[in-house]
Amino acid sequence: MENYKLFVRSMKIMGNKMYIYLGAIVVMSISFAMFPIMSSFLMKSVVDIAQTGEYQRLAATIGGIVVSGIASLLIYRVATIRYNVEAKRVYGVISEAVLEAEISLPFCYYEKHHSGEVLSKISYDLTKMGDIYGSRLRRVVMPFLEVVAFLVPMFRLSPQLTICLVAVNVVMMRVEMLLLNPMYRVNKKLSTINTKMTSQLSDLLQGMEQVRMYESGYQTVEEFKIQNHIYAKKSNKKILYTACLECSGKGFKLLCSLVFLVLGILFVKRGYTTLGSLAAIYTMYGAFSSQFLQIGKYIPELVGCLANAKNIFDFLDEVREPKNWYTDRLIKANVVEEEVIVDIDSITFSYDGEVEVLKDFSLKVKRGECIAITGASGCGKTTLSKLLIGLYPLNGGSIKVNGLKLRECSLAQLREQIAYVPQEPYLFNGSIMDNIRIGKPQATEKEIVKAAELANAHKFIIGFTEGYDTEVGERGNNLSGGQRQRIAIARAILKDSPIILMDEATSALDNESEQFVNDALKNLQGKKTILLIAHRPSTIQLADKECRLE
Repeated sequence: MENYKLFVRSMKIMGNKMYIYLGAIVVMSISFAMFPIMSSFLMKSVVDIAQTGEYQRLAATIGGIVVSGIASLLIYRVATIRYNVEAKRVYGVISEAVLEAEISLPFCYYEKHHSGEVLSKISYDLTKMGDIYGSRLRRVVMPFLEVVAFLVPMFRLSPQLTICLVAVNVVMMRVEMLLLNPMYRVNKKLSTINTKMTSQLSDLLQGMEQVRMYESGYQTVEEFKIQNHIYAKKSNKKILYTACLECSGKGFKLLCSLVFLVLGILFVKRGYTTLGSLAAIYTMYGAFSSQFLQIGKYIPELVGCLANAKNIFDFLDEVREPKNWYTDRLIKANVVEEEVIVDIDSITFSYDGEVEVLKDFSLKVKRGECIAITGASGCGKTTLSKLLIGLYPLNGGSIKVNGLKLRECSLAQLREQIAYVPQEPYLFNGSIMDNIRIGKPQATEKEIVKAAELANAHKFIIGFTEGYDTEVGERGNNLSGGQRQRIAIARAILKDSPIILMDEATSALDNESEQFVNDALKNLQGKKTILLIAHRPSTIQLADKECRLE
């Protein structure tokens, strides 16, 4: 029942195009089945003509079959093209849905799930689900429809013989269906192992220094090898199941041929059918039996892909980040130029509903002020920054930013007011200019240079041979920590939001890099409202006021 629901949901993704897709498969099946049907009737005509001596019918028979064959071939090719177009289209639809889900899930999802888990859904589950549309469904439906197409002329030629042959093939297909559940389980297990391996591989690549320097790093490598061996064993089991399906198909095909010959000779001898009809059925029966057994072979493979589809659907069903955490009815909020630009009133927050990270915390920040938010590790400084940019909903209290009430405006509106610089800013693999331009995609080169100058980054950028076209490498690894931080500040400046929120921007920097970043902050004082989450005295001294969390 679960597989049926998964299959129906997989088809519904196609929308109205589903009928075109399924119709293309139907047309492909019938037109393709016409070739062995026409060959069988040609064989019947040849045998009948040889017995009766009516050779004048032969030319007309051959001509009619040739014309019909060409027409069937053209129809088959047109249907195949339509089928492939729709299969590719729906794969694109699912890929877009997965990508949209990735960027729409709440921040807490990524704090609870490894990035490798998400990557596995893209690299493994999504590809396997795409196989449903690309081949697996077609390989089940086409044999079934071709079998139906074959049965019509076979019943017409000899109903008794056809019934016996169908009964034999049903028994054989039932034997193949015994692998249905094992194939589903092994595919689900392979998906789970692949997720774990992808997560471990991601850890290995991102923590290469630790892998080489610490014993636990080598243990991670060994764990990956163990999972790889398990994956290989499970893959071997899947290969074994597939091989069993292949072997049973070949064996059943031979057995069916023997059954056909015995029954055919018996029925001709007793006058149930003619020699011409027997020859026609024999010509058609090879394709009939082969397609009949294909159904039993490919249904387990289709069910296996449905196990991957379930993982994708579970991911798509995750709760998305809402436009507003508190209400569906958003008030059309307007920015208000008030003296107090950030008004935090008695907010309370807990991650697990038990331990309160923030309790009755209030803070008012005037426009143009630079406020340092300090406190011991774990007191809630970073949590406060997450609440300010709407990554989590408040348990109590209220926040008002630039006249926008957090409980009424959309998260998008709120985030337009704040440029965020985290402790470890992420740089995308590309040029320095591209990374700064993220703050404002339509920015001109002049605007980017100006932002870099304010961020105290222009001087080191033009020192590179390629200047602003210098590639930063993966995660910005071609740059120093201080250089990455200043590019992130330039990105925030370019966004041109009234508030800049910096979370421990200098905590991981050496003294020289810290000074460069502090100089950049001095350039911004008075121009922007700055919230500094900090613990270094030199950074705190830049602030107009200090707010200490206890």
